[in-house]
Amino acid sequence: MDEEELKTFEGFLAPTFTAFDDNEEKSLNFDQIETYARWLKYHKAVGVLVNSITGEGPILGKNERQLNAEAWSVVCKKYKLKLMIQIGGAPMPDVLDFARHASSLNANGVVCLPELFYKPKDVQQLVGYCKIVARNCSPIPFIYYHLPRYTGVQVDMSEFCALAEECIPNFAGIDYSHSDIALAAKCLAPNRMIILSDSRMLSSGLLLGFKTFCMTAFNMVPDELYDICDFMKSGQLNLARKEQKHLNNTIRERISMQKKGNWLKAMKQWFNDEIRKQYGVTFSPGRARKLGYPAFK
Repeated sequence: MDEEELKTFEGFLAPTFTAFDDNEEKSLNFDQIETYARWLKYHKAVGVLVNSITGEGPILGKNERQLNAEAWSVVCKKYKLKLMIQIGGAPMPDVLDFARHASSLNANGVVCLPELFYKPKDVQQLVGYCKIVARNCSPIPFIYYHLPRYTGVQVDMSEFCALAEECIPNFAGIDYSHSDIALAAKCLAPNRMIILSDSRMLSSGLLLGFKTFCMTAFNMVPDELYDICDFMKSGQLNLARKEQKHLNNTIRERISMQKKGNWLKAMKQWFNDEIRKQYGVTFSPGRARKLGYPAFK
């Protein structure tokens, strides 16, 4: 990815929550997506990441994931938001279909989890998997979704990026969702997009030179994230640290309100509280509401 294209991604991407009907099946509800997109555009989001962990992508059906991506494709064009689609977390044939589908939608990028059952054990295996997937969405930028606490795939990301750039023509970078900011910084390089996804690391990431972020908290408190950015840019580090601490405490409190610290349920409830204030709508608890997803953000 060249420097000019990279600049168009600078800022905040929003990993979107998926809207469900409030019924037993939790069927998809596309009626609220435009309201959601308008909310994000108002708060100056650069774009969206659809079917991610936040959006419960891995537990949506194949057709559901494609329909969700198509619905977001329409509103992203309308509101001039970049469309990133998470295509991993499924059997390989489905992942390849998702890659081709993203290409047909002319998405701005695909983000892909690793194989989740036969997990890659080293950099070579992971690059091999990504190469097969990326070939099916070329020339759309391919971004690896590094989420080790959830996926259990632990390989050196700086080595992975170097080899991936040699082997995958449309490799663009990684979506980094891990608490080790030093390892993320090792991945920074010219013409490579490293998306920082842990909101607890926003101020540290800005200090180290990260420019693109995809944080669930943006859906609820975008102004707070922008305040941290503004304080860091103006050299008011004490105020940035204070705001970062407040954000981290708020997230911790929200998670503690849920039984067994269910991160996803806590974040979606928080989102519903905020969007209800603005638009009088809610997105219903998700399918994963009873599952103990780890509190990784």
